[in-house]
Amino acid sequence: MTNPVDLVRAFYAAIAQGDVPGVVALLHPDLAWTEAEGFPYYSGTWHQPSDVVEKLLVPLMRDWDDFSAIADDFIVEGNRVVSIGAYAGVSKATGKPMRAPFAHVWRVADGKLQRFDMYTDTLLVDRALRA
Repeated sequence: MTNPVDLVRAFYAAIAQGDVPGVVALLHPDLAWTEAEGFPYYSGTWHQPSDVVEKLLVPLMRDWDDFSAIADDFIVEGNRVVSIGAYAGVSKATGKPMRAPFAHVWRVADGKLQRFDMYTDTLLVDRALRA
């Protein structure tokens, strides 16, 4: 699978299935992954697929019920894909639901997802996590 949009779609499918090994298999070993500043799991740019697991996927599973990241629109230009969609979930700590639109900018290299930049309304996520 080397079509950039197919790789991005495969990422969202793996997330929806809770397939962590499937997510990791899609990520480039020389990764540049940046969550939006203000997002609860932001800690700069991550450079290893294991960082995405430890600093994002594990905390998401810990903190949310029914968390989802559903992209429903894709803009493709060469090896770059912009996906537009929404996060949703229910905070385990507060019971508050959350829905936050997002835009993700992906770059594909060597048949893998090499760069990720997230844009979202982090305040909507934060409000759900706070009592």
